[in-house]
Amino acid sequence: MNRLKDPHTKVQKRASKHGPRWQGIVIYYDPDTGRRRQLAKTFARQREAEDWAKKEEVQFRSNPNRRPPTDLTVSQFMDQWLEIKKAKPVGEGTLESYRYRVKNIQDFMGERSLKTLQPVHVQEFYLDLSKQYPPRTCAYVSTLLRAALETAVNLDLIPSNPARKVPKPRTVARERTALTLAEAQAVLRVAESHRFHALWWFIALTGVRKGEALGLRWEDFTSSFESVTIRRTVSGSGKKRRRVTTPKTDRGNRTVAVPAILVTILRDHLAQQGTLRRAGGEDWQEAGLVFTTSRGTLIDPRYASAEFKKVLTKAGLSNTWRIHDLRHAMATHWLASGVSPKVVSERLGHSSVAFTLQVYGHVLPNQQAEAAERVAAALLNDEFINSSSTRASGSSSNS
Repeated sequence: MNRLKDPHTKVQKRASKHGPRWQGIVIYYDPDTGRRRQLAKTFARQREAEDWAKKEEVQFRSNPNRRPPTDLTVSQFMDQWLEIKKAKPVGEGTLESYRYRVKNIQDFMGERSLKTLQPVHVQEFYLDLSKQYPPRTCAYVSTLLRAALETAVNLDLIPSNPARKVPKPRTVARERTALTLAEAQAVLRVAESHRFHALWWFIALTGVRKGEALGLRWEDFTSSFESVTIRRTVSGSGKKRRRVTTPKTDRGNRTVAVPAILVTILRDHLAQQGTLRRAGGEDWQEAGLVFTTSRGTLIDPRYASAEFKKVLTKAGLSNTWRIHDLRHAMATHWLASGVSPKVVSERLGHSSVAFTLQVYGHVLPNQQAEAAERVAAALLNDEFINSSSTRASGSSSNS
């Protein structure tokens, strides 16, 4: 390689209102155009400037195609990062949550140049965030920021990730609560008169997600209705944002057994849907969906949630519960009844049994106590003790 094209360094003294400063400069050549470029950074001491310049020179020599730190602002880069995430197989609901929380980052330090972002700026952001949002939200935003800046490093936009040098905000573990059996019964009793009552029953007895239930088609059931295969999910809200996609993980695509009482409810629901279809005439839009609007179209997830709030109020319960809590109720009561976590995990479509235990681990201590009592009762059983004594004496004589 021509020596003139090799990167090289220099250090020069500069005056400032704070006294003399030293500027380290790396001269390199653009790998695409061959044009001369330079990268500079100012320090209080000459030795610091020299060390930095030499380190950067080594980086350019080891990677001739390396790009220098970018002139993008944090806000501009976060928009680019969202586009990168959008190109990957990310659920629309997940992408929407990214957009919503990225705005927190952009509002606080969006105008700052990405290449000047330092750990102290990240720390200031976390402190400001903690004054406005709960710990879990702060932790989620910090995870997004760290991941985005790691992408910037991988793209050679910045030399290192400043968020990695700042501790992530601590989360406060919250104990998950679930509807009691009595509360679930109250909701479903009131829902008998609601047009979506089959939907509520379906989620409560199968534990599927709201989006999975809304995306169901009659063809997903066996002819006897004894099982159903989850193949798609509905996410987002409104015509522009609503999407029907496949489950996020392979375990989300699963077959779920349908209890007998739910088979009866589904058959009645199918008959009622037939009545609606005939009454709708030409206005009915046949899509093969199990749960539909009065015209046969897809139910908007947000509308389904709003209707559930009305049912809760009518049942005399807090409207802070969500449709999703019917799913939590099923999982909680199954685990509390001694059902294997593996079975519950498969029914819920969780990515792993470990995740199920992480979410519902609070249910298991009671099982621990019950299991311990059963073992203790067995050990204290006279028949068990006598048989143990016999085996022990036999072993002694054999020895």
